[in-house]
Amino acid sequence: MSLFEIKNCKKNFNGIKVLDDINIKVNEGEVVAIIGSSGSGKTTLLRICTFLEYMDCGEMSYLNEKIVTSEDGIARYIGQKELSIDALNKNKELVRIKSYFGLVFQNFNLFPHWTVLKNVMDAPISVQKKDINEVKEKAIYYLKKMGLEHKTNSYPCELSGGQQQRVAIARALCLEPKIIYFDEPTSALDPELTSEILKVIKELASEKRTMVIVTHEMNFARDVADRVVFMDNGVVVEEGKAYDLITNPQKERTKRFLQKYD
Repeated sequence: MSLFEIKNCKKNFNGIKVLDDINIKVNEGEVVAIIGSSGSGKTTLLRICTFLEYMDCGEMSYLNEKIVTSEDGIARYIGQKELSIDALNKNKELVRIKSYFGLVFQNFNLFPHWTVLKNVMDAPISVQKKDINEVKEKAIYYLKKMGLEHKTNSYPCELSGGQQQRVAIARALCLEPKIIYFDEPTSALDPELTSEILKVIKELASEKRTMVIVTHEMNFARDVADRVVFMDNGVVVEEGKAYDLITNPQKERTKRFLQKYD
């Protein structure tokens, strides 16, 4: 079953083309890794997928429900008339669709004045309007899964970078999303903490959770992802089975990129 699909996605910033005709499909239980040099458009793509940025043109679907259409060459989002970030944030239809996914940022994005438990509980209560006792039970469950049940009353400043990222992952899981997006989840961590977070994500992959991961960890992408998408200068250069693409890329540009990781 297809959980997410984006077609012919285009995005410009101040006349500069950032994404050009991007097509990606993610199926249930699949792990898709997106790789590429800095500035290739990976993060912008994830921001569009999660409504933190709008696309100029293209189509987008979640669970086969059309969220964006572009019959006239301009993106039309379900339930809204104008194309702006403010409008996206106020769009009730998109708020509903947001329950389908969770997002883990590279810099954690925890609320510093809230405890770990409140950080994890907030979105299911305030956005999904779930029962507080039910949410608390799930939050503690996912914090325990991350090895952080003893940190429920701590604040982000009292945690290591790896612990903060595990809280961010627990926060995403507590939404019980159909798909989880990771935007370079280890880029702010040192090598030891990087391996810690990659182990957590690998365990989630073994549970057949659907994930899209922007990463610079090529060995991780090769061993954990089902498919890899290589982007460069705002286009998808090559896409294929993870092991095949990482070990035997077909496009010259992909080969040059991966040589840096040999």
